[in-house]
Amino acid sequence: MKKLLLALSMACGTLAASADYALLPEPAVMTETQGEYSLPNKLIVAGKDAKIFARDLKRRGVEASTASKGASVNLAVDASLPAEGYSISVTPAGVSVKASGAAGFYYAAQTLAQMVSQNPGALPAVEISDSPRFGYRGMMIDVVRYFVPFEELKKLVDEAAALKINNVHLHLTDDNGWRLEIKKYPKLTEVGAWRVDRPEMFPARLNARSPEEKATYGGFYTQKQMRELVKYAAERHVNLIPEIELPAHAAAAIASYPELTCPVDSGKFIGVFPGIGGKDANIIMCGGNDKVIEFYNNVFDEVIDIFPSKHIHLGGDEAAKDRWKVCALCQERIKKLGLKDEEELQAWLMNTISDHIMQKGRVPMGWDEATYGKPNKEMVIYGWQGFGQTAVNDARESGRKFIMTPARKFYLIRYQGPQWFEPFTYFGNVTLSDIYNYEPVEADWTPALEEQLMGLQGSLWCEFCGSDEDVEYQLFPRMLAVAERAWAPKGRADLSKFVKSVDRYVPGLEERGMTVAQSMYNIQHKVVSNGDGTLTVELDCERPDVDIRWTTGSDLNASARNLGHNVVIPNLSGTFTITAATFDRHSGKQLGKTLVLPISSNLATGRPVTVRNAMHEPGVLTNGLRGSERFSDFEYVGWNGDNAEMTLDLGEVKPVRRVVVGTVANTDLCAAAPLELVIYGSENGRSYKVMKQLEVDKETIFRGGAVKTDYTAEFPTTDLRYIRVLAVNPGAIPDGYPREGVPGQMYFDELIVE
Repeated sequence: MKKLLLALSMACGTLAASADYALLPEPAVMTETQGEYSLPNKLIVAGKDAKIFARDLKRRGVEASTASKGASVNLAVDASLPAEGYSISVTPAGVSVKASGAAGFYYAAQTLAQMVSQNPGALPAVEISDSPRFGYRGMMIDVVRYFVPFEELKKLVDEAAALKINNVHLHLTDDNGWRLEIKKYPKLTEVGAWRVDRPEMFPARLNARSPEEKATYGGFYTQKQMRELVKYAAERHVNLIPEIELPAHAAAAIASYPELTCPVDSGKFIGVFPGIGGKDANIIMCGGNDKVIEFYNNVFDEVIDIFPSKHIHLGGDEAAKDRWKVCALCQERIKKLGLKDEEELQAWLMNTISDHIMQKGRVPMGWDEATYGKPNKEMVIYGWQGFGQTAVNDARESGRKFIMTPARKFYLIRYQGPQWFEPFTYFGNVTLSDIYNYEPVEADWTPALEEQLMGLQGSLWCEFCGSDEDVEYQLFPRMLAVAERAWAPKGRADLSKFVKSVDRYVPGLEERGMTVAQSMYNIQHKVVSNGDGTLTVELDCERPDVDIRWTTGSDLNASARNLGHNVVIPNLSGTFTITAATFDRHSGKQLGKTLVLPISSNLATGRPVTVRNAMHEPGVLTNGLRGSERFSDFEYVGWNGDNAEMTLDLGEVKPVRRVVVGTVANTDLCAAAPLELVIYGSENGRSYKVMKQLEVDKETIFRGGAVKTDYTAEFPTTDLRYIRVLAVNPGAIPDGYPREGVPGQMYFDELIVE
C-alpha cells in the first residue's frame, strides 16, 4: 500500500501527508519513504548556523544542542532552493535539512518542531520539499481600539512566525488612540494615547463632551520598546509594518494638535474618540494645510528610524470629504494644482508624503480607497472592501502591486462561527472554512495580474476586544487557515485534511497559553418556511468530519439518532424544541455547544410571505423561531432606509383576532423601531382594509443598546386569508447617537397570527 501511495504521489507531484504528520502550513511536497528515525532525548544539530537552528527548535519546545560529532540533524546550504524554501529528509540514519539561507532554515525548524511534537518517539521516514506560494503572508493587529500590551505583542509575533507568517502589520494610529511615541510631537502620547473610558459597547460610546472629562484608557509603546520588538521579530523572520493613518482616522492626532484640521472646525473641541465618533468622524486632516505635510514627514522620519521595514503603511481609508468641500485652504489647493476634485486632493496629499518616504528608500502602502484619486505608481494597495475587487480593478488598470485582505473573507473582526454562540461583534460570518476555501485568483485574471498579487493578510480590528484573551480568541484558529492559504500551492483544497491538522496544532497553542475558539464545532442552523405549512430545518457544521445529531425533544446524547441535516417538519401545532450538537464519529464525544431552538407554531407558521425592498429573504418571518438580540444572526428580515411591506398568505380564509410583529432595534448600529405599523387584512388578496393602526411611542423608536419588542394588533375576530403589514421607517438616526444622520434600518423576525 505504501508503494502504491508513493507512486500516486509522484504521479500527482504531491502527496497528502501521512497519518503520522499533520503539519501547518502543509508542505508543498511530502512523500513517505521506508522506515523511521528513532529520536534521541536531545537533537544534536551540526552544520551552518547550527546554534541558531538549535535555538529555534528549543523555542518551539524541542530539546536541541550542537556538537561537531554524532549529529542527528545535519544542515547544508543549497543555493538552488528558493529564498524561503527548504527541504527535510528523514531516514533511519537521521535528519538532513537544506536551505539557501536563514529564512529557509528557520521555516525548516518550525516544520521539524511540529514533526517531533507529533511523533515524540520516532519520526516516520519522509522527504519534504517546501516553499511558499506568496512572498507576503500577513497578520494585522489593531492595537488602537484595544491597546495590546507589549508582552502580548511578542507572543503574537511568536505564533505568527511559527505559522510562517512573515509580516505583522501594526495599526498604530486611529481616531481612538495614538500608540507610538514620537519625540518631536510629545502631545501625541500625552493627549492622543488616551480616551475617556466608556463602559458601553464600542458602537454605543459617545464622544467626550469637554476637555474636563478625564481620559483614562489607553497607552503607547515607547520607541525603545518598538526597537526591541523589531529585533525580536527579525530573529523570527517577521517584518513589522507600521501604519500611521492619514488623512482620516486621525482624531487622536487632531486632538493633540487641533491646528492640523480644516479651519471650518477651528475652536471646536475634538477629543480622542471612545467609539465610532458620530459626525465627528468626518473631521480629518486638512488637505490644504502645509503644516499637515510637515507633521507627517516628521512623524515618518521617526517611524522609519525605528522600523527597518521596506514598506510603510499610510492608511487612506474612509476619508469623508465634506469638510474639504467647504474648506478655503483645500479648495485653493485644488484650484492651484488643477485637481479634479477632493479625491484627487487626497491622492496628491498621500503622494506628497509618499515621495518623502520613497526618498528614504521605503515603499508606501495604502487601503484601497487610496486608488480613488491618482496614487503613486509604487504604492502597494490592500484590497479590503467586500471581496477586495477595488484593488483588483486598480491593479488591472495601473499595474500596481496589491495584497488581498478582503473583509468578506479575511477580516477577523467578523463572527467566526454560528452567532448564537459567539461574543458580540460586527457584520456577518468569516469562518475557518471560509478562509481555507478562499482562492484569491479569479478565472479571468491574466498571468500579469496574478504576478502583481504579493500575498494575503488576515486583519483583526479590535473594536470588540477588551482583553488579550479576546484578541487571541478572534485570531485563533482562523490564523491557521490564513497561514495555510498564503503558503499552500495554488489549487490545494482539502478541508477534511486541514481540520485534522488544526486538531493536531491547537493543543500546542493552548499549552503556550493562547485562547483558542472552538467555534468550528458549533452548528449553524436555518429554519425556513416552505410556504405550504411546513418548515425545513437545516443544520450544518463547517467541520466535514463530525456527526450532527438532533432531536425534537430535549434528551440529546451521543447515542441519539442522526436525523439528517435537512429535514421537513410537517403538521405543525403547538410548540416543540429542536436540540442538536456535533459528535465525534469515533468516540461519540460531544464536540460543540448544544443548540436549542424553541419552535412555536401559530396560524402563520410555515406559510408564504412576500416582501418589497427587503435586504433578506422572507422565509424566516414565519418559521416559528425568534431571533436573538443581534439582527445579523440570520433570523431577521431587514429594510435599509425604506418602509417595510410584508404580505402573508394563510392558505385559506381563517378567523383572525390578533397579529404580532416582532422587531429588534439597536440605534447604536443604525437599527430603529418603526415610526408606525399598519395591519391590513383581505379575504381575496385584492381589496384590503385597515385592521389596526399602531402608533409607536416616539421615545422608544431610537434607543441605545439592543431592544426586542413585539407589537401587538388586536381587533374583532375577522375572516381573513391575507395579512399585510406596513411599517413606516422613522428616518435618519437623530443627533445625540453615535450614528446620527445615518438612514434608519428596521428588522423583523416573526409574524404571529392568532
